[in-house]
Amino acid sequence: MGRSSPNDKLLLVKALRARGHVVAVTGDGTNDAPALHEADIGLSMGIQGTEVAKESSDIIILDDNFASVVRVVRWGRLVYANIQKFIQFQLTVNVAALIINVVAAVSSGNVSLNAVQV
Repeated sequence: MGRSSPNDKLLLVKALRARGHVVAVTGDGTNDAPALHEADIGLSMGIQGTEVAKESSDIIILDDNFASVVRVVRWGRLVYANIQKFIQFQLTVNVAALIINVVAAVSSGNVSLNAVQV
């Protein structure tokens, strides 16, 4: 909701949170502080924002540019996806190595992969 009063922002944040939504609010003035504090994610402006707004928010946009927020969200999602892929790869490799060692130990009595190979 752009260009709304601070009271409207606060009412909207409370209503959306009551319905179970995740809410992000941007603000730069002292009167935006209650909505910034109430939201799940509060974004304040680093250059034009007041100290009260900065203290009430979770994230301070240093260059006062909303394009920076979009860039940060994209990077965060990419990093999260890459971490998921890495963990899936590691678990697959470790489970395969464990199964190979267990089968080899049970069938022949010696382990086919040593600690360095695993």
